[in-house]
Amino acid sequence: MRNWAELPEELLSLILSNLFAKDKYSFGRVCKSWSSAAAVSPYRHSPCLMFYEKNNDRWKFFQYNGIFFRKFPQLYDSEILCSKHGWLLMSCYYCNLFFFDPFNYRSIEVLPVMDFPYKTICFFKPPTSSDCTIVGISSVLAFSPCVKIGVLKMGEGEWKIHKYNCNTRFVFSGCTPIMHRGMLYYLDVKGNVGTFNINKHGHESSWVVHTKCLLPARFRNKTKQHFFIKHHGEETLFAVFVAHDERKVNVYRLLEPGMKWELVEDLGDKRLFVSRTSSIIETAPLKSMANRIHFPMSHDDVGIYYSLDTRKYHSYKGDFSAKKSYRLTELNFATWVIPTPTPEFHEELTWCSKVG
Repeated sequence: MRNWAELPEELLSLILSNLFAKDKYSFGRVCKSWSSAAAVSPYRHSPCLMFYEKNNDRWKFFQYNGIFFRKFPQLYDSEILCSKHGWLLMSCYYCNLFFFDPFNYRSIEVLPVMDFPYKTICFFKPPTSSDCTIVGISSVLAFSPCVKIGVLKMGEGEWKIHKYNCNTRFVFSGCTPIMHRGMLYYLDVKGNVGTFNINKHGHESSWVVHTKCLLPARFRNKTKQHFFIKHHGEETLFAVFVAHDERKVNVYRLLEPGMKWELVEDLGDKRLFVSRTSSIIETAPLKSMANRIHFPMSHDDVGIYYSLDTRKYHSYKGDFSAKKSYRLTELNFATWVIPTPTPEFHEELTWCSKVG
């Protein structure tokens, strides 16, 4: 073929499905026809499952039908706390925080957490945005209903920390909270929901615990894993609960204002990507890929999803399927990330003036 611009769309789509992160954006800059193919490709924003292979000292990415590897020396001895907007919020030695962009190798230092280890730390808005805010929360004592919440906004020189007393003990599930209607929604191990009004931080009424959200009561003590998800631009909150006994997977939607979970039998054209530090819901690019839940698991080094159609776990490749997850490898510290285009920055990225 004399002209690369004349490659058929089917071939261009196949090439795109095997490219990773920045390579996809470079692909779209080759010529006008390639740019058009990249713009309509169903794989252009495919979530990647990212986790650390300690034995090989490298990071592995599962993406649709490919596996990619990267080395990040700057992440040595670091833990992923939260993943959003193509960025990771990392901690090093429990208190030192920084943002990291794994697709463009950019880092932003954050004011350390000096006096209190938080059970969950999350952020909202990209760390390059002036509206970015980090929120940490944890119980003050192991069996105490009192919680401690710290808030750090971009450009501020200190964490704003307050304690909140509540009559009900809230045992954090560890999954990332959801920003919903101006409030932070947290999920506990019994399916209860806690809400925090970040705009009233410091007022006693800003932290509220809603109990008996999950019925019947026997389900509350059978859940092994909890995941919290919201579709961008929509108002429905979803949760995925994985039971202890048979590893059954159930999806629920939160009915408001009563704060009760309702069982969902079918996701329609949606699919879920869940992990402790990041969960995503999106419209499936193909009908055959809908009604699935993608877990941070693998089987023979291949990614795993759970189908609500078959009620079984399946591998991305091959013919593996199982009703239970006992033969699967759980990637406990993995997270989902979505590659984003790289904006042009002409100055060093800074977040808090007092860092460093």
